[in-house]
Amino acid sequence: MSSLVEAPVTSGEIAVGTRKERRIVETQEIRIRSTHRRRKVLTRVGVLVGFGLAMVVYPVFGTISPYADAAQSLPGLVKGESPSTAMALLGGGPQLKSSDLPLPEIDGATATLASHAEAVASPLPDCNPNTKAKGTNGRLQTSALCSLWQSGELLQPEPAIALSAMNDTFHTVFGRDMCLASSYRTLAEQYRTKATRGYLAATPGTSLHGWGIAIDICTEELKGATGDWIRANSTTYGWGNPQWAKGSQYEPWHYEYIPLASAYYDRGWGILY
Repeated sequence: MSSLVEAPVTSGEIAVGTRKERRIVETQEIRIRSTHRRRKVLTRVGVLVGFGLAMVVYPVFGTISPYADAAQSLPGLVKGESPSTAMALLGGGPQLKSSDLPLPEIDGATATLASHAEAVASPLPDCNPNTKAKGTNGRLQTSALCSLWQSGELLQPEPAIALSAMNDTFHTVFGRDMCLASSYRTLAEQYRTKATRGYLAATPGTSLHGWGIAIDICTEELKGATGDWIRANSTTYGWGNPQWAKGSQYEPWHYEYIPLASAYYDRGWGILY
């Protein structure tokens, strides 16, 4: 029978029979624990070192060499004075100066396109509003007048453009052009009108139709929704039914271009229609 007494075995321990064996086991366990601690410390140190490299060292020094001349190649910067990456992060050193650039100028090609677009947008692109009518009442040079959307109808340039703009809106609302019964009248046409309409027609040589600044709208246009629209919107485009045409000489179809017609009334020429 052996005289050695075995130590009781607990969970997690190795059963050994002698003190020597127990010391050997304990020594090995101490070494293992020490190794684990060193590995943990080294791992944590490595993480901290890597973090420091990633957040501080590399941004400061890692990009200086490959992009050393990038900022210096910009126009207006003097070599050696542009801020480096390190200076930008750590502060100090020269800073980039602001530059007040002039507004871009419109070149010739752009100006040409703009004027062309404006001409296309005009209701009468071939009508020059600066052209002045030449001649006398009923004997104006037709080359100085502008053709309207309705064949054979003419007016002076300024009232023609204004009336065409009004007709464009009318067309948008009602889906068709506004009907005209008369516009510019020659002296011979005014004589015929006077012969057929009597006192309702102006004396030849005094009518605003003869000056190319008056129109007669088709009577059917003055009924219902179209009539309401014309009466409500005509003055927006400079056209109006004069006061005299609302009295005994009732002519609701007669419209005059107010900016030019008013000059004839102011001269004391009386009722001109």
